[in-house]
Parts: sequence; structure tokens; C-alpha cells
Amino acid sequence: MSQPGTAFRLQVEPDGLAVLTFDLPGEKVNKYSASVVKELDGLLDRLAASKEVKALVLFSGKPDIFIAGADVKEFSAASEAAVRETIERGHRVFGKLANLPFPTVAAIHGPCLGGGCETVLAMDWRLASDSKKTQVGLPEVKLGIIPAWGGTTRLPRIIGLAGALDIILNGKALDGKRAKKAGLVDEVAPEPSLRDFALAFARQKFGTKKRSNAGPGGGPRRARPATTQEKFLDGVGKRVVFSKARQAVMKQTRGHYPAPLEAIAAIEKGIGAPLDRALALEVEAVLRLVKTPVVRHLVGLFFQMEEVKKETGAPGVKPRKVSRIGVLGAGVMGGGIAQLAADKGYPVRMKDIKAEMLAGGYAAAAKIWREKVKKRRMTRSEFAGKMSLLSGSLDWAGFGTTDVTIEAVLEKLAVKQAVLKEWEAISADSAIFASNTSTLPITDIASAARVPERVVGMHFFNPVHKMPLVEVIWGAKTAPEVTATIFDLARRMGKTPVVVKDAPGFLVNRILAPYLGEAVRLLLEGSSMESIDRAMRAFGMPVGPIELLDDVGIDVATKGAEILSAVWPSRMPVDPSFGKLVTTGRCGRKTKKGFYRYEGEKRVGPDPSAYGELGLPAQPRGKATPQQIEDRLILPMVNEAAWCLADGIVESPAKLDLAMIFGTGFPPFRGGLVRYAESRGLAAVVATLDTLSSEKGARFEPAPLLVDLSKANRTFYGKE
Repeated sequence: MSQPGTAFRLQVEPDGLAVLTFDLPGEKVNKYSASVVKELDGLLDRLAASKEVKALVLFSGKPDIFIAGADVKEFSAASEAAVRETIERGHRVFGKLANLPFPTVAAIHGPCLGGGCETVLAMDWRLASDSKKTQVGLPEVKLGIIPAWGGTTRLPRIIGLAGALDIILNGKALDGKRAKKAGLVDEVAPEPSLRDFALAFARQKFGTKKRSNAGPGGGPRRARPATTQEKFLDGVGKRVVFSKARQAVMKQTRGHYPAPLEAIAAIEKGIGAPLDRALALEVEAVLRLVKTPVVRHLVGLFFQMEEVKKETGAPGVKPRKVSRIGVLGAGVMGGGIAQLAADKGYPVRMKDIKAEMLAGGYAAAAKIWREKVKKRRMTRSEFAGKMSLLSGSLDWAGFGTTDVTIEAVLEKLAVKQAVLKEWEAISADSAIFASNTSTLPITDIASAARVPERVVGMHFFNPVHKMPLVEVIWGAKTAPEVTATIFDLARRMGKTPVVVKDAPGFLVNRILAPYLGEAVRLLLEGSSMESIDRAMRAFGMPVGPIELLDDVGIDVATKGAEILSAVWPSRMPVDPSFGKLVTTGRCGRKTKKGFYRYEGEKRVGPDPSAYGELGLPAQPRGKATPQQIEDRLILPMVNEAAWCLADGIVESPAKLDLAMIFGTGFPPFRGGLVRYAESRGLAAVVATLDTLSSEKGARFEPAPLLVDLSKANRTFYGKE
């Protein structure tokens, strides 16, 4: 019952079991486009009219992928009228699926997200494989919209209000076991036997009553009995739970992301309403959201990430296979890199000059994995397996067989060059030396190498296990195959790699340096650390710049600032008083002594004594407004971004925006640093920089590219 080129194959077995396979031709994943939805619509009509079918089971024809969701490209290009029609047609089609006159079963293996999850929510029974590749959830808020093909309507009716809000508002995806615990799936089966299990399960449902259309408001009934807590939340506690949900969203997003609030409103109004009314609320919510720049920016970010998946880091060059990894230095960064590599299944050999540093590297890795065990994201046996991949020594034993060695030693050129020479003496000829330097040019490091072609930059960000960006830096003599290999390795380690040209500070730290430097100047001028940090958090940054200095390490930031200031003294001057803090042992979070005070891992408030060490009064009385703070901190970053683009440090404004979002936490809802500048207007940015330059000094002088674009009434993105 299928035709060549169609997305669905239908086979009805002699005993009346219909087996439906979704296998989109020419694509690696199953996704819904208008044509696919239309095909499914007609197929469901035929199934509904069939007298032979006793039950239906849905499979995916893709290996390790169930249904990835809707075609974002098609959705993003649609008019408002087309968006309405797309959503309403999805409602009609999934309504037909829910109302088929026989039981329906979904056999889920691999990602089942967005429209895929909404597909199975319209079915009677959901089975999942026990593979970690299986993820069931509704990530739509990450694109600035809500689950509008029945997600906000059906999920609360199936798993209860609290669980549904948690999944929808956080864009969560659950593996099979967690999905079963939540009530989202009914059974979990071993991956190899899922198909046979699903077929047998579906046959057991022959002649049984459907579960669909049995719940409140005409929706599917709960997959399991409600707990006492859920009964409370679905009853008198509704008002409380929605109020708490709004408070949590506002605390997390500061109101910058409208989608979670729209989702709450749709669920609150729709949970007790008839199904058709609840679905109509989804339509109206999405139509309000698609008009916002937030959706445009988040969808743009999604496409940029998809582009990275297609790249190799060096066009036309294939990466080498990496089987074993070495890490030099077991400190904060080295230990973090070793943990990440082992977490992805690579055997890792660590080296340090001190036994206590190696012990610290093991402990840091164990701490991250123990937290996963605590949250039931990892079993104890898996924890033991991960730890077994880590080994270490005080000498070079074991490094002769590593394919890539990542260097994370002291940020001093002489030290890195000395380590490189020692490594070359024992490494295999095909091995790669990747430096995690944050500011030192790769070409300078490689100048001490016997074979500079195999030296490359692989710059991770702290904390390594959380920050998604890796800068891949090619030096003057780095071989393209080496660049491609490190690009591929970064991606296999779960990171988003961006290739950048070699220069002091590379891309992210070069742009970040004026931001941090200006924050310190505001502090020295009398603004309180809290007012500076508060203004930047309100802007959308995850932490303020003074908090960030503590997190990075005041000593590390000072050293980096000195390196960059030596290259660009007029744009990145360093106030000598800043270094005073380091001489007193005030290095930030890692020493529990920084601008802020710490109790364990928790930041508990500003440290008044830090003001005294800077020669400032204990009660600062600076009067910089939030807008003035924003201008003085963000616009120098915009200016340096223009210098970077003019210097060819990164290939495009889009790559720069991606790097700033993933490397610094620059607010995604703003689209990135360049998009932010364009939203303000480049002429307005130049005018403000000119004013600041006349008032505060040459460091604010607008970059020539910024001035030229402004005069020509052009934009950065317009150049692409």
C-alpha cells in the first residue's frame, strides 16, 4: 500500500495488524513537511475506512531516528496565513490518528521530538527502546514557539499538569526509562527486541477498547492512575501551580522569552476546555509568537547549528580517526577536557608534574559523573566504566600511542613550547598536538615545533562539560587535515566547533576582553559590582562581568588582558590596579576569594574588602545607569567584532554570532552580538561610540568597517 517516493509504507498482515513505517525518502531523518502531512492525512482516511485492520503499530524506517519533528525551514519561511493552516491541518490529521476505530501503538527508537512526540501523544500506546538514543520530548520553546500540534493540550491530560509543565517549559527530552516513569510511555523494551515486542504488544490489543477520547475535555485519558499530588494539582492546586510556573519562568528568562509564558497560558485555559477549544488556543499562541524577533533569532541560531553539522572544518578534507586522547595538565581545564573525552568513550591519558594535580583531575571527573548517578542519568556500573577510561602519570608513559594530545598547561609561551618539544620526542609521527591556549597565537607556539603542520588550537571554554563552544584555530603552517580532525573531534565530543584564524585572543576572548576591561573601569569609577552585574543580567547575559571574572579566575583574566593589551594598547588598555588583587591571593571562585564571597560552591554576596584592596570606598556611590553600563560594556564588543570581521578572524557574521552565544552566553533571544548591533542600527552604534570616545578615550573609537557600513546604510549580514 505504498508508492515509490512516498514517506510512508503500510503493510496489513493477514491477521489484521497494520504496520506503518515512516521513512522519508532522501533524508537522514523523518520530519513533517506539508507534503508529508498531506500524505499521512490520506493514509489515515484509508485506514479509518478499512474493515480488515484490528490494530496499528508505527515504526520508523530510519536507523536510530524516530521522528525529528516538523521541517523548521518550511515553517520559518511561511506566511502568517500559512502558519495557521499548517497548525490547523496538523490538528486535523492527528485528530484522525487519535480517532482511528482500533488501538494504535507507537514503537519509538531514537529521537521522538516536537511533532514526533505529538504524533505518539495522539496514539493509544507508546513503547520505547532502552537505548540512550531514544529521547521523547517537546523542545519547541527553544525555537521561541510552543508545541502546537496538540502538545500543550494532550500532554497534561496524559501525564498530569506538573510533569507536562516541566517538559514543555524547559523543552525537555526524556529517555525511555524516564519517559515511562513520567507516564509518557507505557513500556520500555531492549532495543534489539523492540520491533518484535511492539508487534506482539499490538496483537494483544486486538478487540480491546481504545484509550483515546476518554479523558477530560475529550482528550486521551491519563496513561496511568493519577497520584495524590497530581490530583491536587489537577484540582484545587491549579492556580498555585500556574502561579509558581510563571514565577519560575520569569526568574529564569527575565521575560525575554515569551514562548514559555504563552505555553502556560494555553495550558491553563485549555486544560479543562473541550479538545477543539484547547487546540484553538495553541494556534493563536503561535501566531502571536511568530511575529516576534525572538523566534526569528532562535530559528536563525538553529539553522547555524545545522550548518555546522554539515561542515568539516577544512573544505574537501576528510578527518583522521581518533581512538586515544592525551591531556597535558590536570588542572581545571585539563581535568575538564579529560572528563569530557572519557564521557564520550575515548580512553584518556593525563599527565601533570604533580601527583596532587592528577588526583584533582580524577576527583573533578568523578564529581561530574557522581552528580549524574545522583540524578539517575547514569548507573553505577556506567560510572565505573567511565572512570576506567581515565589514566594518568607524571611522565610521558602512554603518550606514544595517543592520536591527539590536548595541551592545557600554564598560559606562558615558553612553557607551552617546552612541553611541545618534549611531546614531539615521544609522539607518533601521525599524532596531533592541540593547544587549549586562550590567547597565545598558535603560530607562535608551533614555531618551536619540528613539524608545525600538526600543531593546532582547540580552545575549550570553562566549565568544559557545560560550555558548548570549541574554537578550532589553524596556525600559519597547520595542515588542513589536522584542522579537519580537530573539528570532527570537537563535534564527536558534543561541542559546536567554529574555525577561526590565528591571532592573539582568537575570536571570543578578543571580543570579550574590552567587555571585562570596561567592567573593571566602571568599578574603579565608583559603580558597585552588584549594579554592573545586575545591568548585564537584565540585558540577558547569564552572569555579570564581575561574576564572570571570579568564575574565569582573576589571575587568568589579568594575564589574558596583558597579552591582548600588548597587541592593541589603545583598544584594550589594562588598569594597573586590577593586578593588585592577584598579588593578595584574590583569584576568584577557585580560591573562594574574589570580588564576591563564597560558601562552598555558592556565591553568597559581594566582598567589601575587595573595594579596599582597589583603593575604593566600601560603599561605592557610582551613578552609571543600566543603559550607560550597557553602552560601555556591549558596544566595545560590537566594535571589536567589526575589527575581527575586517581581519578575517571568522568567515561570517553568522559564525561570529554563534561563537558569542555558545562561548559567552550572549543572549540567544538577541540573535547574537552582530544581530544586536543591527537591531540598534549601525548609525546609532557609531554615534554612541563617537560620544564615548570623546568622553572616555580612544578605546571607544569606532572601527573603520563599522563606520563604512553605517555611512553606506548597510549591515554586516547584508554583506553575505
